[in-house]
Amino acid sequence: MPAHKRKPNYNAATTMQELLTAVCDYYGDPVDDRKSEDLDHVSLHDVADRFNITVMKARKLLITGGLYSTVLSRKVQELHAQGLTVAQITEETGLKRASMLACIMGQILNG
Repeated sequence: MPAHKRKPNYNAATTMQELLTAVCDYYGDPVDDRKSEDLDHVSLHDVADRFNITVMKARKLLITGGLYSTVLSRKVQELHAQGLTVAQITEETGLKRASMLACIMGQILNG
């Protein structure tokens, strides 16, 4: 007999999409580290505090949402565009799989 579900209506994908949307809406305009920093823009720490998540999780969500860009996230996207596998990209960059996939998802979702 299967175990009883504690949250029968819980859908992880829907919950994550709702969080991604809320974080991106709160963050506002995209930030790119190649441009000068806007001191009035919401910070990663503000996002993390607002949603009770870590700064790393906030960064991953914003990269996935296409609102945050760094040298490393662009490198991952470039390697993916060149056809490298997930394993090759993680070896090349030293990133963990989850961080690297956030960069790729940002590229896929945001063109």
